[in-house]
Amino acid sequence: MGPKIDVLTLTATDIRRLLDDKKSNSVELTTAFLDQLNAVISIAPRDRLLKHAQKLDDERLGMPTTCGSIALTEAKAKANAKIIDVLIAAGMIIIGKANMSELGNQKGFRIMSGWSPVGGQTQNPYVEGGVIPGSPWLGQTTPAGSSSGSAVGVVAGFAPLSLGTESDGSIMMPACRAGVYALKLTPGSVDNTGVQPAAPSFDCLGGFAKSVRDLAYLVAIMQGHESGKYIPSETSWEGLKIGFSDPTKWRSYPSAMETVNGFWEQTDKAMFDAAEKIRVLGGKVVQSVLVPSVPSWEEITGAMPDLSELEDLNPYEFKQCFTEILQRFENGPKTIAELIEFNKAHADQELPPGKNNQDFLELAQDDNTTEDIFERNRKALREFASSKVKGLLREHDLDVILGPCDSRTGSVGAASGFPVGNLPLGFAEFNGRPFALHMLAPENEEAKMLRIMAAWEATFPENVKPPPLLVAE
Repeated sequence: MGPKIDVLTLTATDIRRLLDDKKSNSVELTTAFLDQLNAVISIAPRDRLLKHAQKLDDERLGMPTTCGSIALTEAKAKANAKIIDVLIAAGMIIIGKANMSELGNQKGFRIMSGWSPVGGQTQNPYVEGGVIPGSPWLGQTTPAGSSSGSAVGVVAGFAPLSLGTESDGSIMMPACRAGVYALKLTPGSVDNTGVQPAAPSFDCLGGFAKSVRDLAYLVAIMQGHESGKYIPSETSWEGLKIGFSDPTKWRSYPSAMETVNGFWEQTDKAMFDAAEKIRVLGGKVVQSVLVPSVPSWEEITGAMPDLSELEDLNPYEFKQCFTEILQRFENGPKTIAELIEFNKAHADQELPPGKNNQDFLELAQDDNTTEDIFERNRKALREFASSKVKGLLREHDLDVILGPCDSRTGSVGAASGFPVGNLPLGFAEFNGRPFALHMLAPENEEAKMLRIMAAWEATFPENVKPPPLLVAE
């Protein structure tokens, strides 16, 4: 009998070791993860999946691609997304597709994160009782989104690695709530062909993992590098220069996430304690670097001459690219207008109480923004945000800036065109859900970010642990 396989703690690195040492095989390991699955959007047929595991060939798995929409349940994608072919070619096994905020949260406004009519409501496995009805869309009991199921799937033992996509927060927020390591990669560094877009100027793929080594392997493969390119060679803080933001600077709005007594105090203290520990261990630490060196979020978005919010850029790009994605399906709607009409005709499923709007789709359909206006505002935002953050890094001689996850820290990264990382920090005293810090670094600095993640993991190993609700007594 082989070793006991605990999918809640097993990493991709562990799997590689089991295979190399001939202590397990692909079929046995895939079966273990299949046995753990219980609520993802779609799972590859078991017999076909195990046959794939047996042969590690390049056969297409044929899982439905719905983006969480009922309108696409009968549609069939004509080809894999490019990133899927890359992963299969690297020998990875695609187990299933996780639930998500429908259409990457590009359907309506203030719809509960992690909900889709195909997959239902994704739950945070750390929160007993599930999502509290009536909570804000990024409420404290939610898994956050839009790549909700991808983060939950890793920590719940559905798979050791998963993919997500993000324009602003869709990887980082779920990673925070699941307590896993994650990276949104530098926009443009991965081929997004075939991936459902939100706002291509800001979109990029990224990954989730329980260990930094696993994440480093995944990131390198996604970007087309040799698989060991990003494996950190050491885990000390010597030579690393870390800036910590003022945690009050970019708090999440109460309309997005309710305020809980004592939560900010707990998370702020955890951040300050982490900074001090890094300092003691030899890292350079600069605290509260965002005051007054960097403008507020409102001042950053105020750099746009015609628009007021980052999200105001999305309808133009979504309208330009989403129809092209719909053409990649056989059957199903071919235009945004057809999708809107489908949703109206199936309102009981697509527009149920509490989720009964498709305001973003309608806004995108009617958008009359010109290319000149879009480019003028996108360029102004990108140049202002990027120059301010890079100036801050130079001013204080820093490698990265860390800020609270429940804030617009990741949005600053989106505006700047930077990669963003998630560093698990602790667990909320009031309901057990994880919280984290988000890491900002200039474009194409993934190697430095993973080096810092490795030091973080070695210093704070207790910050990643299986959900108590899923651990067998």
